[in-house]
Amino acid sequence: MDADPWPGQLWPTPSGPIFVRAPRPLPLGVDHVYVINPPEDTSATMSSGGDACPRPPENGAGTREPVLFVHGLGGESLDWADVAAQLGEGVDCYALDLPGFGDSPLPTDGDLSLDGAARAVAAVAALIGPPVHLVGNSLGGATAIRLAAEHPELVRSLTLLSPALPDLRPRFASAQLTVALLPVVGPLIVRAVIRADPEWMAKRIYRLCYGNPKAITPERHARELATLRRRAALPHSPLVYRSSLRTTVGSYLDRSPRRLWRQAAAVGVPALVLYGERDRLVASRVAVRAQNTMPDAELLRLPDVGHVAHLEQPAAVAAAMQAFLARPGRPDQPGLIRGMADPRGTVVDLTDVSTRVTDGVRRVIAAPHTALGRAGRELDH
Repeated sequence: MDADPWPGQLWPTPSGPIFVRAPRPLPLGVDHVYVINPPEDTSATMSSGGDACPRPPENGAGTREPVLFVHGLGGESLDWADVAAQLGEGVDCYALDLPGFGDSPLPTDGDLSLDGAARAVAAVAALIGPPVHLVGNSLGGATAIRLAAEHPELVRSLTLLSPALPDLRPRFASAQLTVALLPVVGPLIVRAVIRADPEWMAKRIYRLCYGNPKAITPERHARELATLRRRAALPHSPLVYRSSLRTTVGSYLDRSPRRLWRQAAAVGVPALVLYGERDRLVASRVAVRAQNTMPDAELLRLPDVGHVAHLEQPAAVAAAMQAFLARPGRPDQPGLIRGMADPRGTVVDLTDVSTRVTDGVRRVIAAPHTALGRAGRELDH
């Protein structure tokens, strides 16, 4: 493999170091670690006690807005490299490895729940200098919604790619994953799968997560193999996978005031939902419901794309984000994504994502949604 295309470093947080890929290495200093406390505690910071940490940017320093990417179950920060590379010079892109994933060690408090993930993202967002444009795929999308609902001061906008929101009628492929949670046999299955032949495992991932497995490039395949080998070498990988899957399933059954659909309704920032029409893990009704639940949300549907649009069609994702990010809080910028008013979303023709560059902003040429009316009928309130 070539050298890391997007270097990063460990950033100290209250629950342990988090690996963050940043636009440039941040200087290490003995300033303050920004700590995001539970919602009932409104205090915002505490002293690091002398621990080295990246020095947060000075207020007003720089004109580029920060974008923070959060991967999904089984993902890692490097998954966002191609999208970040195509977003252009108008933003600073950051991506993190959730606790226990990628190059982030296990959290010191042992918390691998959705709350633990949200606290890690919150701490990184605060260090970057909020508010950030928060982008999440699958589990990362659910994490982003929780953070935006409970700490709106940290978030400027949300971009959610196939967010793993509760669905009591899960797709068969998604339901299959719960075998990993079975007592006794579950850990054995997970260990065997993680340590299986990387070539076999990669093909299994492509069939499950990609809309068109035959379109995998040699570069993407090589990166996937490297990721699988790194994951297999980490003794805590089975624990992290099962714990993250458990917290996802638990969120489906949660009926507390902090349930994810209720938190989605409380999101107070603009949101863009991207959904792959060939997603085998998240049903289209979830994406439609997400659009209708969040007060200011748009839905963009990508044909021939699966659960990981940022890996399959990074150019389309970047173009949609550029158009979307031109809108929040800028009344002088027109909406650049055509047809978003359609309650069933917009379908983008990826054979002609010929994005035009006008005044430095890429416009996604989108055709109004026509053939996928079933999504509206599937809306499950």
